Amino acid sequence: MMTLCSQRFGISRAVATVLCAWLSVDAFAQPPGVPALPSSLRDYFGYAVTDLPDHFANGPVAATDNTPVDNPITNAGATLGRVLFYDARLSHDNGTSCSSCHQQATGFDDPKQLSEGFEGGLTGRHSTPLANAAYYTRGRFFWDERAATLEDQVLMPIQDAVEMGSTLPELRAELASTDYYPKLFQQAFGTPEITDERIAKALGQFVRSMKSYSSKYDQAVEAGTPENPNFEAVFTELEQQGADLFLHGEGRCSECHTTHAQVGDQPRNVGLDATNDEDAGAGSGRFKTMSLRNVGVREHFMHDGRFSSLEEVIEFYNSGVQNNPTLDNRMKMNGQPMRLNYTPEGGEVEALVAFLNTLTDESFLTNDLFSNPFVQLPGDYDGNGVVDAGDYTVWKQEFGLASSWADGNLDGTVDLADYTIWRDNLGASWEDLAFGASTNTASVPEPGSVLLAATGVLIGLHCFRRRRAV
Repeated sequence: MMTLCSQRFGISRAVATVLCAWLSVDAFAQPPGVPALPSSLRDYFGYAVTDLPDHFANGPVAATDNTPVDNPITNAGATLGRVLFYDARLSHDNGTSCSSCHQQATGFDDPKQLSEGFEGGLTGRHSTPLANAAYYTRGRFFWDERAATLEDQVLMPIQDAVEMGSTLPELRAELASTDYYPKLFQQAFGTPEITDERIAKALGQFVRSMKSYSSKYDQAVEAGTPENPNFEAVFTELEQQGADLFLHGEGRCSECHTTHAQVGDQPRNVGLDATNDEDAGAGSGRFKTMSLRNVGVREHFMHDGRFSSLEEVIEFYNSGVQNNPTLDNRMKMNGQPMRLNYTPEGGEVEALVAFLNTLTDESFLTNDLFSNPFVQLPGDYDGNGVVDAGDYTVWKQEFGLASSWADGNLDGTVDLADYTIWRDNLGASWEDLAFGASTNTASVPEPGSVLLAATGVLIGLHCFRRRRAV
Protein backbone atom coordinates (compact mmCIF):
# COMPACT_ATOMS: atom_id res chain seq x y z
CA MET A 1 0.00 0.00 0.00
CA MET A 2 2.92 2.38 0.70
CA THR A 3 4.12 2.00 -2.86
CA LEU A 4 0.61 2.71 -4.13
CA CYS A 5 0.33 5.86 -2.02
CA SER A 6 3.80 7.00 -3.06
CA GLN A 7 3.00 6.56 -6.75
CA ARG A 8 -0.46 8.12 -6.44
CA PHE A 9 0.67 11.31 -4.69
CA GLY A 10 4.26 11.55 -5.96
CA ILE A 11 5.80 11.62 -2.50
CA SER A 12 8.58 9.69 -0.80
CA ARG A 13 8.01 6.33 0.84
CA ALA A 14 8.67 7.90 4.23
CA VAL A 15 5.82 10.36 3.79
CA ALA A 16 3.71 7.69 2.15
CA THR A 17 4.10 5.55 5.24
CA VAL A 18 2.55 8.25 7.42
CA LEU A 19 -0.10 9.15 4.86
CA CYS A 20 -1.18 5.53 4.40
CA ALA A 21 -1.37 5.05 8.15
CA TRP A 22 -3.66 8.08 8.34
CA LEU A 23 -5.80 6.88 5.46
CA SER A 24 -6.30 3.32 6.66
CA VAL A 25 -6.75 3.32 10.41
CA ASP A 26 -8.78 0.14 11.12
CA ALA A 27 -9.78 -1.70 7.96
CA PHE A 28 -13.40 -2.70 7.67
CA ALA A 29 -14.62 -6.21 6.93
CA GLN A 30 -16.84 -7.06 3.98
CA PRO A 31 -20.21 -5.36 4.51
CA PRO A 32 -23.23 -7.61 4.99
CA GLY A 33 -25.47 -5.19 3.09
CA VAL A 34 -28.99 -3.99 3.89
CA PRO A 35 -32.43 -5.62 3.61
CA ALA A 36 -34.57 -4.75 0.61
CA LEU A 37 -38.05 -5.37 1.99
CA PRO A 38 -41.43 -4.84 0.31
CA SER A 39 -43.41 -1.75 1.28
CA SER A 40 -46.13 -3.95 2.78
CA LEU A 41 -45.40 -6.79 5.18
CA ARG A 42 -45.40 -10.22 3.58
CA ASP A 43 -48.11 -12.57 4.86
CA TYR A 44 -46.23 -15.13 6.95
CA PHE A 45 -49.27 -15.57 9.17
CA GLY A 46 -51.37 -16.51 6.17
CA TYR A 47 -48.77 -18.87 4.71
CA ALA A 48 -47.97 -20.66 7.96
CA VAL A 49 -51.24 -20.44 9.90
CA THR A 50 -54.48 -19.53 8.14
CA ASP A 51 -53.79 -20.85 4.62
CA LEU A 52 -52.54 -24.31 5.57
CA PRO A 53 -54.12 -27.24 3.73
CA ASP A 54 -56.50 -29.33 5.80
CA HIS A 55 -54.03 -32.16 6.35
CA PHE A 56 -51.65 -29.69 8.01
CA ALA A 57 -54.17 -27.42 9.71
CA ASN A 58 -55.93 -30.27 11.49
CA GLY A 59 -55.31 -33.78 12.74
CA PRO A 60 -51.98 -35.44 13.58
CA VAL A 61 -49.75 -32.82 11.93
CA ALA A 62 -51.33 -29.91 13.81
CA ALA A 63 -51.03 -31.87 17.04
CA THR A 64 -47.22 -31.84 16.74
CA ASP A 65 -46.91 -28.03 16.39
CA ASN A 66 -44.48 -26.70 19.02
CA THR A 67 -45.30 -22.98 18.63
CA PRO A 68 -45.33 -21.49 22.15
CA VAL A 69 -48.28 -19.44 23.35
CA ASP A 70 -46.06 -16.43 24.00
CA ASN A 71 -44.47 -16.38 20.52
CA PRO A 72 -47.06 -16.87 17.77
CA ILE A 73 -46.10 -16.13 14.17
CA THR A 74 -46.74 -12.52 13.14
CA ASN A 75 -45.94 -10.84 9.85
CA ALA A 76 -43.68 -8.24 11.45
CA GLY A 77 -41.97 -10.73 13.74
CA ALA A 78 -41.20 -13.23 10.96
CA THR A 79 -39.99 -10.39 8.70
CA LEU A 80 -37.52 -9.34 11.38
CA GLY A 81 -36.56 -12.99 11.80
CA ARG A 82 -35.88 -13.30 8.08
CA VAL A 83 -33.55 -10.30 8.16
CA LEU A 84 -31.72 -11.68 11.20
CA PHE A 85 -31.47 -15.14 9.65
CA TYR A 86 -29.64 -13.82 6.59
CA ASP A 87 -27.56 -11.16 8.34
CA ALA A 88 -23.84 -11.88 8.60
CA ARG A 89 -23.68 -9.36 11.46
CA LEU A 90 -24.68 -12.23 13.71
CA SER A 91 -21.12 -13.55 13.47
CA HIS A 92 -18.04 -11.98 15.02
CA ASP A 93 -16.41 -11.16 11.66
CA ASN A 94 -19.58 -10.17 9.79
CA GLY A 95 -19.00 -13.03 7.39
CA THR A 96 -21.33 -15.85 8.50
CA SER A 97 -25.11 -15.92 8.84
CA CYS A 98 -27.63 -18.59 9.80
CA SER A 99 -28.23 -19.07 6.09
CA SER A 100 -24.58 -19.97 5.57
CA CYS A 101 -25.34 -23.39 7.07
CA HIS A 102 -29.09 -23.56 6.31
CA GLN A 103 -29.64 -22.92 2.61
CA GLN A 104 -33.07 -22.60 1.04
CA ALA A 105 -32.18 -24.56 -2.10
CA THR A 106 -31.42 -27.65 0.00
CA GLY A 107 -34.42 -27.38 2.32
CA PHE A 108 -32.48 -25.16 4.76
CA ASP A 109 -29.90 -27.88 5.16
CA ASP A 110 -26.16 -27.50 4.46
CA PRO A 111 -24.89 -29.08 1.22
CA LYS A 112 -21.58 -29.70 3.00
CA GLN A 113 -21.10 -32.67 5.30
CA LEU A 114 -19.92 -30.44 8.15
CA SER A 115 -20.57 -26.71 8.27
CA GLU A 116 -17.76 -24.18 8.14
CA GLY A 117 -17.64 -21.66 10.96
CA PHE A 118 -16.61 -18.00 10.88
CA GLU A 119 -12.89 -18.78 11.08
CA GLY A 120 -12.98 -21.87 8.89
CA GLY A 121 -13.40 -24.42 11.67
CA LEU A 122 -15.82 -27.29 11.12
CA THR A 123 -18.84 -28.13 13.21
CA GLY A 124 -18.97 -31.47 15.02
CA ARG A 125 -22.20 -32.55 13.32
CA HIS A 126 -24.05 -32.03 10.07
CA SER A 127 -26.43 -29.09 9.94
CA THR A 128 -30.07 -29.86 10.77
CA PRO A 129 -32.68 -29.24 8.03
CA LEU A 130 -35.25 -26.64 9.10
CA ALA A 131 -38.30 -27.30 6.89
CA ASN A 132 -41.26 -28.21 9.11
CA ALA A 133 -39.21 -27.63 12.27
CA ALA A 134 -42.44 -26.39 13.86
CA TYR A 135 -43.78 -29.95 13.81
CA TYR A 136 -42.12 -31.81 16.64
CA THR A 137 -44.17 -32.39 19.79
CA ARG A 138 -41.17 -32.45 22.11
CA GLY A 139 -40.18 -29.00 20.89
CA ARG A 140 -36.48 -29.68 21.40
CA PHE A 141 -33.73 -28.80 18.92
CA PHE A 142 -30.32 -29.93 17.68
CA TRP A 143 -29.55 -33.57 16.91
CA ASP A 144 -28.94 -34.21 20.61
CA GLU A 145 -31.95 -32.11 21.69
CA ARG A 146 -29.84 -30.02 24.04
CA ALA A 147 -31.98 -26.93 23.32
CA ALA A 148 -35.30 -27.12 25.13
CA THR A 149 -37.01 -24.77 22.65
CA LEU A 150 -36.39 -23.20 19.28
CA GLU A 151 -36.01 -19.84 21.05
CA ASP A 152 -33.14 -21.33 23.07
CA GLN A 153 -31.58 -22.94 20.01
CA VAL A 154 -31.34 -19.89 17.75
CA LEU A 155 -29.07 -18.00 20.16
CA MET A 156 -26.58 -20.84 20.63
CA PRO A 157 -24.80 -20.81 17.22
CA ILE A 158 -24.30 -17.04 17.55
CA GLN A 159 -22.24 -17.61 20.69
CA ASP A 160 -20.55 -20.83 19.59
CA ALA A 161 -16.76 -20.53 19.34
CA VAL A 162 -16.67 -22.44 16.05
CA GLU A 163 -19.89 -21.38 14.33
CA MET A 164 -20.28 -17.60 14.70
CA GLY A 165 -17.97 -16.62 17.56
CA SER A 166 -19.95 -13.59 18.69
CA THR A 167 -21.51 -12.57 22.00
CA LEU A 168 -25.02 -11.34 22.63
CA PRO A 169 -23.88 -7.93 23.97
CA GLU A 170 -21.69 -7.52 20.87
CA LEU A 171 -24.61 -8.46 18.63
CA ARG A 172 -27.08 -6.13 20.34
CA ALA A 173 -24.70 -3.21 19.95
CA GLU A 174 -24.07 -3.95 16.28
CA LEU A 175 -27.76 -4.26 15.46
CA ALA A 176 -28.53 -1.04 17.35
CA SER A 177 -25.91 0.84 15.30
CA THR A 178 -27.90 0.31 12.10
CA ASP A 179 -30.71 2.51 10.89
CA TYR A 180 -33.08 -0.34 10.18
CA TYR A 181 -33.01 -2.75 13.11
CA PRO A 182 -34.57 -0.36 15.65
CA LYS A 183 -37.37 0.25 13.14
CA LEU A 184 -37.88 -3.47 12.50
CA PHE A 185 -37.94 -4.22 16.24
CA GLN A 186 -40.43 -1.38 16.72
CA GLN A 187 -42.62 -2.88 14.01
CA ALA A 188 -42.43 -6.37 15.48
CA PHE A 189 -42.60 -5.68 19.22
CA GLY A 190 -43.93 -2.15 19.67
CA THR A 191 -40.70 -0.46 20.80
CA PRO A 192 -37.24 -0.20 19.21
CA GLU A 193 -35.36 -1.92 22.04
CA ILE A 194 -33.14 -4.78 20.91
CA THR A 195 -33.02 -7.60 23.44
CA ASP A 196 -31.84 -11.20 23.42
CA GLU A 197 -35.39 -12.42 23.98
CA ARG A 198 -36.70 -10.44 21.01
CA ILE A 199 -33.91 -11.68 18.74
CA ALA A 200 -34.77 -15.24 19.76
CA LYS A 201 -38.49 -14.76 19.28
CA ALA A 202 -38.13 -13.20 15.82
CA LEU A 203 -35.82 -15.96 14.61
CA GLY A 204 -38.18 -18.52 16.12
CA GLN A 205 -41.14 -17.07 14.24
CA PHE A 206 -39.27 -17.11 10.94
CA VAL A 207 -38.06 -20.69 11.31
CA ARG A 208 -41.50 -21.94 12.39
CA SER A 209 -43.03 -20.27 9.35
CA MET A 210 -40.88 -22.57 7.13
CA LYS A 211 -43.72 -25.02 6.55
CA SER A 212 -43.47 -27.23 3.50
CA TYR A 213 -46.85 -28.49 2.30
CA SER A 214 -47.00 -28.12 -1.49
CA SER A 215 -45.19 -31.22 -2.73
CA LYS A 216 -46.45 -33.91 -5.10
CA TYR A 217 -47.20 -35.96 -2.00
CA ASP A 218 -49.51 -33.20 -0.75
CA GLN A 219 -51.29 -33.16 -4.10
CA ALA A 220 -52.06 -36.85 -3.60
CA VAL A 221 -53.43 -36.20 -0.12
CA GLU A 222 -55.62 -33.40 -1.40
CA ALA A 223 -56.80 -35.58 -4.30
CA GLY A 224 -58.17 -37.99 -1.71
CA THR A 225 -58.56 -37.40 2.01
CA PRO A 226 -56.04 -37.03 4.85
CA GLU A 227 -56.99 -40.54 5.94
CA ASN A 228 -56.86 -42.01 2.42
CA PRO A 229 -54.59 -40.14 -0.05
CA ASN A 230 -55.23 -40.81 -3.73
CA PHE A 231 -51.73 -41.79 -4.79
CA GLU A 232 -52.98 -43.43 -7.96
CA ALA A 233 -54.32 -40.11 -9.26
CA VAL A 234 -50.99 -38.30 -8.85
CA PHE A 235 -48.09 -40.75 -8.56
CA THR A 236 -46.31 -42.80 -11.15
CA GLU A 237 -46.38 -46.56 -10.73
CA LEU A 238 -42.86 -46.51 -9.27
CA GLU A 239 -43.78 -43.76 -6.81
CA GLN A 240 -46.86 -45.75 -5.74
CA GLN A 241 -44.67 -48.79 -5.10
CA GLY A 242 -42.37 -46.61 -2.98
CA ALA A 243 -45.29 -45.16 -1.02
CA ASP A 244 -46.51 -48.66 -0.22
CA LEU A 245 -43.04 -49.67 0.99
CA PHE A 246 -42.72 -46.50 3.08
CA LEU A 247 -46.15 -46.78 4.68
CA HIS A 248 -46.64 -50.53 4.96
CA GLY A 249 -43.34 -52.27 4.17
CA GLU A 250 -41.15 -54.27 6.52
CA GLY A 251 -38.90 -51.24 7.06
CA ARG A 252 -41.77 -49.51 8.87
CA CYS A 253 -40.45 -46.10 7.72
CA SER A 254 -43.67 -44.31 8.64
CA GLU A 255 -43.45 -45.46 12.25
CA CYS A 256 -40.47 -43.13 12.81
CA HIS A 257 -41.30 -40.51 10.16
CA THR A 258 -44.88 -39.89 11.19
CA THR A 259 -47.85 -37.86 9.94
CA HIS A 260 -48.18 -36.12 6.57
CA ALA A 261 -45.19 -33.93 7.56
CA GLN A 262 -42.99 -37.04 7.91
CA VAL A 263 -41.63 -35.91 11.29
CA GLY A 264 -40.16 -37.85 14.22
CA ASP A 265 -41.67 -38.27 17.66
CA GLN A 266 -38.51 -38.74 19.74
CA PRO A 267 -34.75 -39.35 19.37
CA ARG A 268 -33.79 -42.90 18.41
CA ASN A 269 -30.71 -45.09 18.07
CA VAL A 270 -30.91 -46.51 14.55
CA GLY A 271 -27.72 -48.56 14.74
CA LEU A 272 -25.37 -46.38 12.74
CA ASP A 273 -22.43 -47.76 14.74
CA ALA A 274 -21.76 -50.80 16.90
CA THR A 275 -21.07 -48.59 19.95
CA ASN A 276 -21.99 -45.12 21.14
CA ASP A 277 -18.43 -44.15 21.97
CA GLU A 278 -17.98 -41.70 19.11
CA ASP A 279 -21.13 -39.63 19.73
CA ALA A 280 -23.76 -40.44 22.35
CA GLY A 281 -26.17 -37.85 20.95
CA ALA A 282 -29.16 -37.38 23.24
CA GLY A 283 -27.88 -40.32 25.25
CA SER A 284 -27.29 -43.98 24.32
CA GLY A 285 -26.57 -43.07 20.69
CA ARG A 286 -30.00 -41.56 20.12
CA PHE A 287 -30.52 -38.67 17.71
CA LYS A 288 -33.51 -36.53 16.81
CA THR A 289 -35.54 -37.73 13.82
CA MET A 290 -35.86 -34.88 11.32
CA SER A 291 -38.67 -34.26 8.86
CA LEU A 292 -38.17 -35.92 5.47
CA ARG A 293 -39.62 -32.96 3.60
CA ASN A 294 -37.33 -31.95 0.72
CA VAL A 295 -34.99 -34.83 1.55
CA GLY A 296 -34.48 -35.36 -2.18
CA VAL A 297 -32.56 -32.06 -2.55
CA ARG A 298 -30.23 -32.64 0.39
CA GLU A 299 -26.68 -33.76 -0.20
CA HIS A 300 -25.80 -35.35 3.16
CA PHE A 301 -27.77 -37.41 5.65
CA MET A 302 -27.67 -38.49 9.31
CA HIS A 303 -26.30 -36.50 12.26
CA ASP A 304 -22.74 -36.70 10.93
CA GLY A 305 -23.61 -36.41 7.24
CA ARG A 306 -21.93 -39.74 6.52
CA PHE A 307 -24.23 -40.67 3.63
CA SER A 308 -24.30 -38.60 0.45
CA SER A 309 -27.26 -40.13 -1.40
CA LEU A 310 -30.69 -41.52 -0.63
CA GLU A 311 -29.57 -44.83 -2.10
CA GLU A 312 -26.83 -45.05 0.53
CA VAL A 313 -29.33 -44.28 3.30
CA ILE A 314 -31.75 -46.97 2.14
CA GLU A 315 -28.95 -49.49 1.74
CA PHE A 316 -27.93 -48.81 5.33
CA TYR A 317 -31.43 -49.71 6.53
CA ASN A 318 -31.43 -52.63 4.13
CA SER A 319 -28.22 -54.28 5.25
CA GLY A 320 -26.09 -52.02 7.47
CA VAL A 321 -27.89 -51.58 10.81
CA GLN A 322 -25.39 -52.34 13.60
CA ASN A 323 -26.22 -54.44 16.64
CA ASN A 324 -25.77 -51.52 18.99
CA PRO A 325 -26.39 -52.27 22.71
CA THR A 326 -29.09 -49.58 22.82
CA LEU A 327 -30.52 -50.18 19.34
CA ASP A 328 -34.12 -49.01 19.08
CA ASN A 329 -36.63 -51.87 19.06
CA ARG A 330 -38.10 -50.56 15.81
CA MET A 331 -34.78 -51.33 14.15
CA LYS A 332 -34.92 -55.00 15.12
CA MET A 333 -36.40 -58.10 13.53
CA ASN A 334 -36.70 -61.19 15.70
CA GLY A 335 -34.33 -59.60 18.20
CA GLN A 336 -31.63 -58.94 15.60
CA PRO A 337 -30.71 -55.79 13.62
CA MET A 338 -33.19 -55.19 10.81
CA ARG A 339 -32.41 -56.67 7.39
CA LEU A 340 -34.85 -55.85 4.60
CA ASN A 341 -33.26 -58.05 1.94
CA TYR A 342 -33.94 -55.59 -0.87
CA THR A 343 -32.36 -56.61 -4.18
CA PRO A 344 -31.66 -54.75 -7.44
CA GLU A 345 -34.08 -57.10 -9.17
CA GLY A 346 -36.86 -56.19 -6.76
CA GLY A 347 -36.52 -52.48 -7.44
CA GLU A 348 -37.32 -51.52 -3.85
CA VAL A 349 -34.51 -48.99 -3.48
CA GLU A 350 -35.43 -47.27 -6.73
CA ALA A 351 -39.08 -47.16 -5.68
CA LEU A 352 -38.36 -45.71 -2.24
CA VAL A 353 -36.14 -43.02 -3.76
CA ALA A 354 -38.90 -42.15 -6.21
CA PHE A 355 -41.38 -41.81 -3.34
CA LEU A 356 -39.01 -39.71 -1.23
CA ASN A 357 -38.63 -37.34 -4.17
CA THR A 358 -42.41 -36.73 -4.10
CA LEU A 359 -41.75 -34.92 -0.79
CA THR A 360 -39.83 -32.17 -2.63
CA ASP A 361 -41.69 -28.88 -2.43
CA GLU A 362 -40.37 -26.69 -5.25
CA SER A 363 -42.53 -23.73 -4.28
CA PHE A 364 -41.10 -23.79 -0.77
CA LEU A 365 -37.54 -24.00 -2.08
CA THR A 366 -38.04 -20.86 -4.20
CA ASN A 367 -40.56 -18.91 -2.10
CA ASP A 368 -39.55 -15.25 -1.63
CA LEU A 369 -40.90 -15.41 1.92
CA PHE A 370 -37.77 -17.35 2.82
CA SER A 371 -35.19 -15.88 0.43
CA ASN A 372 -32.22 -13.66 1.17
CA PRO A 373 -33.37 -10.00 1.42
CA PHE A 374 -29.88 -8.47 1.57
CA VAL A 375 -28.49 -6.25 -1.17
CA GLN A 376 -25.75 -3.63 -1.32
CA LEU A 377 -26.75 0.02 -0.90
CA PRO A 378 -24.34 2.01 -3.12
CA GLY A 379 -22.15 4.27 -1.02
CA ASP A 380 -23.11 2.66 2.30
CA TYR A 381 -19.53 1.81 3.22
CA ASP A 382 -20.12 1.35 6.95
CA GLY A 383 -23.14 -0.88 6.39
CA ASN A 384 -25.52 0.94 8.72
CA GLY A 385 -28.28 1.29 6.14
CA VAL A 386 -27.84 4.99 5.39
CA VAL A 387 -25.39 6.76 3.09
CA ASP A 388 -24.02 9.47 5.36
CA ALA A 389 -20.87 11.10 6.69
CA GLY A 390 -19.78 7.86 8.33
CA ASP A 391 -19.36 6.32 4.89
CA TYR A 392 -17.10 9.17 3.82
CA THR A 393 -14.94 8.42 6.85
CA VAL A 394 -14.70 4.78 5.83
CA TRP A 395 -13.84 5.71 2.26
CA LYS A 396 -11.14 8.06 3.51
CA GLN A 397 -9.67 5.43 5.82
CA GLU A 398 -9.73 2.75 3.14
CA PHE A 399 -8.39 4.92 0.31
CA GLY A 400 -5.81 3.07 -1.75
CA LEU A 401 -6.57 -0.40 -0.43
CA ALA A 402 -6.88 -3.15 -2.99
CA SER A 403 -9.86 -4.80 -1.31
CA SER A 404 -12.25 -3.32 1.21
CA TRP A 405 -15.76 -2.31 2.04
CA ALA A 406 -15.33 1.03 0.34
CA ASP A 407 -14.57 -0.40 -3.12
CA GLY A 408 -18.03 0.58 -4.27
CA ASN A 409 -17.53 -0.15 -7.97
CA LEU A 410 -15.61 -3.39 -7.32
CA ASP A 411 -12.72 -2.40 -9.56
CA GLY A 412 -10.18 -3.69 -7.05
CA THR A 413 -9.08 -0.37 -5.54
CA VAL A 414 -10.64 2.22 -3.28
CA ASP A 415 -10.22 5.45 -5.25
CA LEU A 416 -11.96 8.64 -6.27
CA ALA A 417 -14.56 6.71 -8.27
CA ASP A 418 -15.79 5.18 -5.02
CA TYR A 419 -16.03 8.65 -3.51
CA THR A 420 -18.21 9.61 -6.46
CA ILE A 421 -20.52 6.68 -5.70
CA TRP A 422 -20.83 7.87 -2.10
CA ARG A 423 -21.42 11.49 -3.16
CA ASP A 424 -24.08 10.59 -5.71
CA ASN A 425 -25.99 8.48 -3.20
CA LEU A 426 -25.63 10.67 -0.13
CA GLY A 427 -28.86 10.58 1.84
CA ALA A 428 -30.08 7.28 0.41
CA SER A 429 -31.22 4.61 2.87
CA TRP A 430 -32.32 1.00 2.97
CA GLU A 431 -35.94 2.19 2.92
CA ASP A 432 -35.44 3.68 -0.54
CA LEU A 433 -34.90 0.16 -1.84
CA ALA A 434 -38.46 -0.70 -0.82
CA PHE A 435 -40.35 2.54 -1.14
CA GLY A 436 -38.57 4.19 -4.08
CA ALA A 437 -38.16 7.56 -2.40
CA SER A 438 -35.85 10.04 -4.06
CA THR A 439 -32.39 10.39 -2.60
CA ASN A 440 -30.99 13.49 -0.98
CA THR A 441 -28.56 15.25 -3.28
CA ALA A 442 -27.12 17.63 -0.69
CA SER A 443 -23.79 19.22 -1.57
CA VAL A 444 -20.74 17.58 -0.06
CA PRO A 445 -17.06 18.51 0.14
CA GLU A 446 -14.89 17.33 -2.71
CA PRO A 447 -12.25 14.86 -1.51
CA GLY A 448 -9.37 16.40 -3.38
CA SER A 449 -8.91 19.30 -0.98
CA VAL A 450 -8.97 16.98 2.02
CA LEU A 451 -6.35 14.66 0.58
CA LEU A 452 -4.15 17.48 -0.68
CA ALA A 453 -4.33 19.29 2.64
CA ALA A 454 -3.38 16.12 4.49
CA THR A 455 -0.56 15.46 2.04
CA GLY A 456 0.67 19.03 2.41
CA VAL A 457 0.73 18.79 6.17
CA LEU A 458 2.61 15.50 6.07
CA ILE A 459 5.11 16.78 3.51
CA GLY A 460 5.64 19.89 5.64
CA LEU A 461 6.26 17.77 8.71
CA HIS A 462 8.69 15.62 6.76
CA CYS A 463 10.62 18.65 5.45
CA PHE A 464 10.66 20.24 8.92
CA ARG A 465 12.15 17.08 10.38
CA ARG A 466 14.79 16.99 7.62
CA ARG A 467 15.78 20.60 8.31
CA ARG A 468 16.10 19.89 12.02
CA ALA A 469 18.23 16.85 11.24
CA VAL A 470 20.57 19.03 9.11
